[in-house]
Amino acid sequence: MQKINNAGVCTPLGYSASSAAADIKGNQKGNHDLTLLYSEVPFQVAGVFTKNSIKAAPLKHAIKSLENNKEYSAIVVNSGNANASTGLHGLEAVDTIVKAFEDGLSTGEGSVLMSSTGTIGVKMPVDKVVGKVDQLIDELDDCNSDKFAKAIMTTDTVTKEFGVLVETDNGAYVVAGATKGAGMIAPHMATMLCYITTDALISAENLQTVLQNAVQPSFNSITVDNDMSTNDTVFLLANGMSGIIPEMEQFQEAVNYVSLELAKMIVKDGEGATKLVTINVKNAAEKEDAKKCAFAIANSPLVKTMFYGEDPNWGRLIATVGASGVKCVEEKIDMFFDDLAYVKNGIIIDEALEAKAAEIMKKPEISITIDLNMGTSEKTVYTCDFSKEYVSINADYRT
Repeated sequence: MQKINNAGVCTPLGYSASSAAADIKGNQKGNHDLTLLYSEVPFQVAGVFTKNSIKAAPLKHAIKSLENNKEYSAIVVNSGNANASTGLHGLEAVDTIVKAFEDGLSTGEGSVLMSSTGTIGVKMPVDKVVGKVDQLIDELDDCNSDKFAKAIMTTDTVTKEFGVLVETDNGAYVVAGATKGAGMIAPHMATMLCYITTDALISAENLQTVLQNAVQPSFNSITVDNDMSTNDTVFLLANGMSGIIPEMEQFQEAVNYVSLELAKMIVKDGEGATKLVTINVKNAAEKEDAKKCAFAIANSPLVKTMFYGEDPNWGRLIATVGASGVKCVEEKIDMFFDDLAYVKNGIIIDEALEAKAAEIMKKPEISITIDLNMGTSEKTVYTCDFSKEYVSINADYRT
């Protein structure tokens, strides 16, 4: 398996994209906020969505559509408007927009899906979107991966794309994707949109299994601020144009790799973030304890501001472990900052180590390991620090 430089959603065979400035948010900034992803042959699709009980109109449309159909030709995505909590208008907006693209592409009823991201509770400007249908179709190109990645951004500061080439005895296929997300990031699909494409030949049922497996250690193992959105979506698309029927274990590995790299890009670009922090909880009594403890640390404002301040205050970590409610014994807890053994049996090994720990805290990427020594279960979660900029970004989000 080999990483492909500058890979994106159009890297696998048969995919093309386009983008346009539709002024969906109404701020007349001229940013591209509408994009179309198309395959020259129909693709099988798998989807995973937010666990939030309040779901945006495009998700409701997709979930219903996927109950009866697994083959599609295109996905249209907009930023600047979540089309969530917009009632009947929101559902009708999706139907109107999807039909306009189906007619324009001549792909037939039920062949187009939609995703949205942006402000919740604002009606979708349907006419602005429909008015760009012809332009988006005319400008479809297989070199437009980056345009797709840019158009789906909201508070993101960089595009997020990644892809790999997988070689087999019968030839090669590609798995590549793009994602967006920087704030409202929490488990159960984070707050993000993600599109992973492949030219491998695989059934929708197998795709769904692979995607479900891939999101657990990736998109469901990241957090920026412990807030869950109404629009979280991951789609995995397979158009089969490589002609390669993949070996499932190898294909799973490829999708896992792409998903994890994209997920970590979200955390790195967390709103106002200056550090990517990996939280490893080892030897918990139960699997759920490992997960609960890891997320308690990753979501703690005190811990996250500690990372921002580059302060090796291990006392905040052990206090959060105890507050998480997991089975633990203070005298059994060990801690590591990167590879530095810092705490043993619940107490600092040597106060002289604080200088070394402080140097580790200055790094842009940090690993914290908590060994509970209570069992054999473990969990890794990816998080970031809390900075003053996070408050500023979210205080000014609409204004």
